[in-house]
Amino acid sequence: MEKEIGRICAEGFSFFGMTNRLISHEVKNILAIISETSGLMNELLELSEKSMPLEPDRLRSLSESMIEDVQRANQIIRNMNTFAHSVDDFIREVDIRKTVCLMMDVCRLDSALRKTELNLADGDDCAIYTSPLFLENLLFHVINFCLRHPGPEKKIRILLDSNESRTRISLTGLASHIAGAFPTKKETLLAEALSAEIILDADKGRLHAEFPERIEGSPIQNLLPID
Repeated sequence: MEKEIGRICAEGFSFFGMTNRLISHEVKNILAIISETSGLMNELLELSEKSMPLEPDRLRSLSESMIEDVQRANQIIRNMNTFAHSVDDFIREVDIRKTVCLMMDVCRLDSALRKTELNLADGDDCAIYTSPLFLENLLFHVINFCLRHPGPEKKIRILLDSNESRTRISLTGLASHIAGAFPTKKETLLAEALSAEIILDADKGRLHAEFPERIEGSPIQNLLPID
């Protein structure tokens, strides 16, 4: 059991570091764009001081572009803050819809995955008692896999369904007959730790992730912070 817990923790550390790298890289890109836009605005102002006509429409466009970039950076930082709080309580009640939305945003930070449309269907909120960090970890790998194997329409749709005993997350729009095994050992390890089940229906281009209402009998329940 100690070896299994060690592997799970190692995967958690790796995921936490990878997510922060994605976030910091995107924020750095946004800051570079804002810096470039600011430079262009300064150039226009300097030209106006040399009796060149000022172009209000161009200045307005640059200002609006900068505001959009700031708003995008703020949203990424808010997501980073939410993600950082995933380790506040190792096991607690987790809002599935909010967690799926968070991991959708994290996956979109990878520029290679932005060509595929990703949507979460409307529905009721649902919550389960589980590990926030490892749930996010598993959902990241699931969504990432689907975005890398879209069908011809390049549209992945996520649906949530829950009852008193379990919650199912279904992803549709995958390519049929996907080559390669999924879940791999990594996703299987995480699923077992969460008492979850991952089912890939390759013929129909669908993937299901099913979670119990409350985690039971998992080794990660023994992972408690030092008082």
